[in-house]
Amino acid sequence: MSPTIRPFGILRDYLQGEKEAHVSAGQTVRQALVSVGIPPEVVALVLVNDQPQEKDYLLEEGDQVKILAVVGGG
Repeated sequence: MSPTIRPFGILRDYLQGEKEAHVSAGQTVRQALVSVGIPPEVVALVLVNDQPQEKDYLLEEGDQVKILAVVGGG
């Protein structure tokens, strides 16, 4: 089963209404984000299988990736 990226909050807009995107194993989270059109710099938190990971984490088959956006305000 291929890894999936599941964005939350405003990041969902990048997937045009889809709840998740399937990506290829063997690439980094950063590469996978770019491949589905999500700019890595707007992602503040990456959870892989519910564990915090860096964007350089190498994706494996079956990984579930949840991402949260940078939140600004003031």
